[in-house]
Amino acid sequence: MANTRLQKMICLSALFLAWAVGYADRIVMSTAIIPISKEFALDAQQAGMVLSAFYVSYALMQLMGGWLSDRYGSRIVVVMCVVAWSLFTGLTSIAWSFSSLLLIRFLFGAGEGCFSPASSVTVAEVFPQQERARAKSFLISTVFLGNAVGSGMVALTVIYLGWRGTFHILALVGMVVATILWLALRGGMAGQKGKSTERPKNQLRELVKNPTALRLTAIWFCTSIVYIGMISWMPSFLLKVYRIDMLHLGIASAIPYLLAFLGTNVVGWLLDKHGKGRERVFMMGGSLCCAVFLALMISTSVIELVVLYWTLCLLSFNFVYATVFSVPLKHFPSHLIGSATGLMNFGGQLAGSVAPVVMGSLIVAFHGAYLAAFWFLVGSAIVSFLIAMTWRLAPPPLPIPPAASSHTS
Repeated sequence: MANTRLQKMICLSALFLAWAVGYADRIVMSTAIIPISKEFALDAQQAGMVLSAFYVSYALMQLMGGWLSDRYGSRIVVVMCVVAWSLFTGLTSIAWSFSSLLLIRFLFGAGEGCFSPASSVTVAEVFPQQERARAKSFLISTVFLGNAVGSGMVALTVIYLGWRGTFHILALVGMVVATILWLALRGGMAGQKGKSTERPKNQLRELVKNPTALRLTAIWFCTSIVYIGMISWMPSFLLKVYRIDMLHLGIASAIPYLLAFLGTNVVGWLLDKHGKGRERVFMMGGSLCCAVFLALMISTSVIELVVLYWTLCLLSFNFVYATVFSVPLKHFPSHLIGSATGLMNFGGQLAGSVAPVVMGSLIVAFHGAYLAAFWFLVGSAIVSFLIAMTWRLAPPPLPIPPAASSHTS
């Protein structure tokens, strides 16, 4: 039992490190886009396109990553993702034009796209069902830790090393993390290969006929518009509207993310201990509170209240975030966990390809004002609430009769 616990801790720690680095790599562009826009003379619409380029390819690779991990195991997929995104993070530092930035960020998204569904398969390989919500919540909470570290450290490195030097450092760190992962996840791929012959061939058809998976994808699409829109434009919003300098911008941004990191883990614990049958309440309450606190945030002119409402919005988002990604791990058959997570992430990252561009276009249309862009996010949170009201857990599939199973073999 001690060895089992040790193996769990090693795998979880390695995945946690990879998630944190991946999100730091991602969030760096939200801060670096400020000096990049000056260097390449980008307007808000072009900056939004650069921010969205990652999410287009990231979304496209979600389904592939889930299928590959369900089919062949998570180890090789997870490690190759980290290697690929680190390579393109480094290449970002040599961008020379708007077009090159778009291409490199698109490739970066493709490199990172398979990672999230693959890591869900790893959680299913290592953890029993009653511990999976906490394990998955711990991993996905790194979005906030990565953003907090990214916001603070990136601001410092951009000031002292420039934005190009920042991407060099993150690329090197990513390669180190890939090596650690390869050593920590030994055996996962072989275990999955042994199970692959037992899986049905029509996994995708089974998935798209599952109303639970489709509603989760729709809820995550709307909620991702809120979150990705915020992380993409909050630095510019604070800089231009509140005249915060780059250093204090990083500090102000880190506070909400650090608290949200703790909040996600609390929600994961609640889901494992008291969440059975209450998933709809978690998602409805989280979506509605997101809309309320976001509306309050853009209605105040006091910077301290902006940070407070921003933090409360992120804490509300946690209830949707942790619930959406724990449901497949706790309620879906094992052969659909990676594919279901990939489908949800496809919807979420498709939202990521939409939100920054739409917000950038609204900012341009309203002559640099951010109000309409943030009301767009409020509307998305309300739609998420309405979809969550209709959510029901689909009944488990009927088992395959023994006679049919032996006949097919």
